Amino acid sequence: MISKEVQYLFDRGMFGMKLGLSNIINLLEHTGIDHEKLRTVHIAGTNGKGSVANIIAQVLIANGHRTGLFTSPHLQRFNERIKINNIEITDEKLSEYINFFKEGIEKFNCTFFEANTAIALKYFIDSKADIAVIETGLGGRLDSTNILTPLVSVITGIDFDHQKQLGTSIVQIAGEKAGIIKPGIPVVLSLRRKSAEKTISRTAKRNWAKLIIPDRKKYKYTETREGLSLDFNFGGKELSSEIKLKGRYQRDNIITALTALKTISRTLSLDPEKTASALSGIKVRGRMEVISDDPYTVIDAAHNAEGLLMLKSELEKQASGTVHLIFGTVKDKDYEKIIKLVSSFKAKKYYSQADNKRALDIETIKNSKYASGDRNAEFCETPLKAYEQAVKNYRKGDVIAVSGSHFLIGDLLNSLKYE
Repeated sequence: MISKEVQYLFDRGMFGMKLGLSNIINLLEHTGIDHEKLRTVHIAGTNGKGSVANIIAQVLIANGHRTGLFTSPHLQRFNERIKINNIEITDEKLSEYINFFKEGIEKFNCTFFEANTAIALKYFIDSKADIAVIETGLGGRLDSTNILTPLVSVITGIDFDHQKQLGTSIVQIAGEKAGIIKPGIPVVLSLRRKSAEKTISRTAKRNWAKLIIPDRKKYKYTETREGLSLDFNFGGKELSSEIKLKGRYQRDNIITALTALKTISRTLSLDPEKTASALSGIKVRGRMEVISDDPYTVIDAAHNAEGLLMLKSELEKQASGTVHLIFGTVKDKDYEKIIKLVSSFKAKKYYSQADNKRALDIETIKNSKYASGDRNAEFCETPLKAYEQAVKNYRKGDVIAVSGSHFLIGDLLNSLKYE
């Protein structure tokens, strides 16, 4: 159950319905919040930004820095979005801050994400955070988090997503993400699309912002059963970490995070040994996360073409038997394109829907020309029913994967009472 105060936030309408910075600026000025007091790392991107944010935060915490972390969306609880040193904001604090901002939220007609951003910034300032790692919600240029002037900006992988708000080409989307680049502030860029790289490079040059592209050749890694072993240099020391993050895509995320950390190490002291130790203990929720060994079940919040192709590769690599894919998406995406891609998976599919207003309903999925003609597809009213059906069909060597929507994954985790 969510509180009436949190429900009030959701009723404001999600981000993306009204993009712009004036609301958040007016709200903070109206309530006397000086966000410039806060040192930050600002991260944008289509894929990878959540993992990079979590990795950076964990390393900062391990080095003794009181660290705020602002991410979205959440899986099970709204409180997951706002943390200090890995501890979620309490229900009591959350209600207190919502009520604090309520008059201003209504005065300036702020959206859910604008209010969410203001709450996070005030909480980090009040809690005397040394630094906060801030993930954009949507895009970058007009995202409410873009009022920040960070120590470093980070842009991760770019793919098609939220085209209605961000544009219909990779160049347009890259231009929106590049909007987080600030004059004279270094930007770490980690992506593989040349057209996007050119767009972001031009923005960096216009802003006299040093563009830093991680040198992957300086990092040596080998795959292990648990994840990967990484050899790298940090602070002039040769180090090694056994990292338990599954998924090949996490290699780039780790290297991106380390590059950003090196960039801010002149401002914040970072001990090489503590940094290496922190990497060995890192976990990122909802990214190839194993929630059960028997039946072997992973959750991965891949929700666009690039993310789903990465997931497909990982599942094909892991399974010696059948892949059972529980999948649902949201109606404000190009869901026909997404379902077409999912139908190409060599897997038994169990389509379902989350209990959320944004969820694509099961009848629409069932009537999709790609899902309706898939002989390996079943249609289940809830994620729990889909999981129960997958477990019934499970055999040793199989993999059950849950993906497509944070809402769907969260519903299943709550139904299973998984923490």
